[in-house]
Amino acid sequence: MPRYLIPIGGNEEKSANSEIFQEMVALAGGPKARVVIVPTASEDPKDRGRDYQQLFLSFGPEAVDVVHIGERPDAGSEALAEIVSKATLFMFGGGDQLRLSSLIGGTPLHKALLERYQSGSCVIAGTSAGAAVIPEGMIFQNNNFRSFRKGGIEMTKGLGLIHDTIFDTHFVERSRISRLVHAVSTNPAMLGLGIGEDTGLLIEDETTARVIGAGTVIVIDGSAIEINDVGYVENGNPFALTNVIYSVLTPGVVYDLKQRKVIDPGPIAPPPSLIPR
Repeated sequence: MPRYLIPIGGNEEKSANSEIFQEMVALAGGPKARVVIVPTASEDPKDRGRDYQQLFLSFGPEAVDVVHIGERPDAGSEALAEIVSKATLFMFGGGDQLRLSSLIGGTPLHKALLERYQSGSCVIAGTSAGAAVIPEGMIFQNNNFRSFRKGGIEMTKGLGLIHDTIFDTHFVERSRISRLVHAVSTNPAMLGLGIGEDTGLLIEDETTARVIGAGTVIVIDGSAIEINDVGYVENGNPFALTNVIYSVLTPGVVYDLKQRKVIDPGPIAPPPSLIPR
């Protein structure tokens, strides 16, 4: 069975007309979907969980559960294990990604999610912080104005549902290019994906990624980097980086994460001379 990840850049449209939510529910089984929402990252998880629950219910799935994880033992409860064993869509809400990684990483819930995802039984989605925690590498703190200086970001390990990849969110709206470039500089094997607001990536089998929603996804590819002195300069000093490949993907574009190239350009606008008048 195919495996699906859907990281979202945050501030997504929350209505029955949302392409992102339509895609999520459809892939999870439509009327047979069983949705689990984890609003743990939020400062107000009860309200956030209730809002998402009402939204998902508007799509007519079989079930929508909200799971509150306030401490690590919560992620190992038998009741939670029962819910997760039947889930076809698991969604992490936004907030602080470190709350998610620190409370869920290495727990029975983490193991169950990996197993459900790897078997193709459950779509894993997340918005904002909930997207940032999905891959192996996770940015959790930075000073945007110092990100081109060594030490300007802090990283840790995410949940590892996809490897050699970093997701950054609210990307264009919060001018986060410098921190994603910095993250990629620390290990250019990692592909940086900066996801704009109200925009998602539909990733199939950790190989192809189709842009959905209303905005753009910026790709930071370090595979061709030639000069990179981030490992030599002192903390606080600027570092040099050359031959970084930068791509802008719009809705409908399909990108191959392994080959690191566009394999379907999607509905790109024609040149002005070809537009009927």
